[in-house]
Amino acid sequence: MTVLLTGATGFLGCRILRALLAEDTEEPVHVLGRGTPQELRARVEAAVSWLEGPRPGPDALRRLHCFSADLTRPGLNLSPDERTRITDRLTSVWHCGAFLGLQADPVTLYRTNVLGTRSVLELLQDAPAAHMLYVSTAFVAGRRRDGHVTEDDLSDAEGFHVPYEETKHTAERLIHAWSRRTGRAATILRPSLLVTDRRVPDGLPDQPLGILARLIENTLRLNADDAISARILRGEAHGTAMTVRLPGDPAGSLNLVPADYAVSAMTRVMAQHGDRAGVHTVHVTHPHNTPIALVTSAFETRYPGTAVEIMPTVPSPTPTETGIIAHASHLFAYTAQRRTYDRTHLLRAVNGLPDPAPIDSTYLLRALAPAETPAGM
Repeated sequence: MTVLLTGATGFLGCRILRALLAEDTEEPVHVLGRGTPQELRARVEAAVSWLEGPRPGPDALRRLHCFSADLTRPGLNLSPDERTRITDRLTSVWHCGAFLGLQADPVTLYRTNVLGTRSVLELLQDAPAAHMLYVSTAFVAGRRRDGHVTEDDLSDAEGFHVPYEETKHTAERLIHAWSRRTGRAATILRPSLLVTDRRVPDGLPDQPLGILARLIENTLRLNADDAISARILRGEAHGTAMTVRLPGDPAGSLNLVPADYAVSAMTRVMAQHGDRAGVHTVHVTHPHNTPIALVTSAFETRYPGTAVEIMPTVPSPTPTETGIIAHASHLFAYTAQRRTYDRTHLLRAVNGLPDPAPIDSTYLLRALAPAETPAGM
């Protein structure tokens, strides 16, 4: 019995890998990724070493086998011998690998997220007993703002905010077509916006909130000759020294789900797939949305002296506002969402796993804290 994982160096993938390595089994774990096997192994070990939770045993890394592969190349750029080694006794595939560039070239996104998924499915031709687990996103719901999204919903009727959402939607359709054609089973996992209250060390894949925090810091640094920006960066500003206006819906909300909860839920879903036929889709989401107002309040606390004001349009933006909007306008579109997500399949599969606690200001402040520097980096 063997497990295959793509995307092992990503924000979610490294957590899934750590959970797999922590299992009390001798089951080999094959990892596909960029670079030489030695380079990939070094990145993988760095990505899993700082995480908390169940710790892999001292010999767990001996189960890890790294293969140089490329989702954008035909056949994943694997040799026939490597394909044979990977698919031998293969029982499950966690396909987490994806290009997450929300503002990236649509062709590049399609090549990685859609054609790469097709290449993984083609690899499974040589592993008839393997179960496919595809990590998609709850944002395949696209521009749908309201209502209750069921786990079986898969519609492009309302369009998408960014091409990334569309490629994940297309990849889901591809998996459905593959399942119908082959009679094989697959599980689609749809996490919402993954967060952690522990800032990711420099040099490792960060969470969206961390990326946004760095964007704000970099924009302030570009305007560091401005006395107010310099004081905010030094933590010396008081009151409301600077108001930052951003486009969006102040009454909106986002579904933020803790990454550790998501991984625990996903591994339980995997254990419950059994002999289920067809495609089974699961929303890995929080039972409660987080108000945008709570997120903006956390940023104000993180950067004393700032006030964040969300408004439909921003007239005559300042240089700081212009810089943030130019690099993150695609993120602000999500503030208009008020939809909720059905979790029926999830709750049936997680076998009593407690729901995550509500995301509160304390959690968000920990998520926005300065990044750590991991040992040895």
